Amino acid sequence: MRSIAILLALSICGPALADEPPSMRATLVEGMVTMTPARGGGSGPLQEEDALSQGDTIVTQPGARLEITLSSGTVLRIGESSRMTLGESAPQKKFSAKLWLGNVWAKVHKLIASETFQLETENGVAGVRGTEFRIEVEQGKEDLVRVYEGEVKVEAHDGKWAHSVKPGQELRFHKDRPPAGVAAFNATADKAHRFMQWVRERKNRFEYKNPERENREHEKKKKREK
Repeated sequence: MRSIAILLALSICGPALADEPPSMRATLVEGMVTMTPARGGGSGPLQEEDALSQGDTIVTQPGARLEITLSSGTVLRIGESSRMTLGESAPQKKFSAKLWLGNVWAKVHKLIASETFQLETENGVAGVRGTEFRIEVEQGKEDLVRVYEGEVKVEAHDGKWAHSVKPGQELRFHKDRPPAGVAAFNATADKAHRFMQWVRERKNRFEYKNPERENREHEKKKKREK
């Protein structure tokens, strides 16, 4: 299977305490989505509100979709026929994952100075400071990065090339050759993309909260009431 590497930097907080919510959880599961845990054992169906851990591999079957929400408020939406392995998730420090195949859309919260967010494929690395973008990996084709908000820096693993991709732009790349360069994408066609239609419908229907911010506000309220 051909894979591609794209990294996005983001940090999340240190090790979670036992009574703290998981740093990653499945907030929407449509259709058959399986998860193979890093700790070993066979794969099994993923359910909504299941906690996810470093090294878990997620596979969405044809017609299935998945949404993962991080404790920071960052949201990942994964399309059908996709495969992704989750990397480290440390609140306010780091998040990483590797997309082997399929589509992933991310809305990354604005990172603090020390945060990094990594989304990897086999062909390049993309770094962001809080943005909205999509990555597509398809067998026999170049990898694709499209940016809707913010800016994404995409570079080769060996550092031989690097490009900054801004809103309304895309970059197609492969590890065996340098990309032709950044280009504008057809916004109308992108809106008609089946995966992006689902992403937008989900985005418009739900408003996401930042669990970390809510916890801080809750603690402040408790102190004021004492």
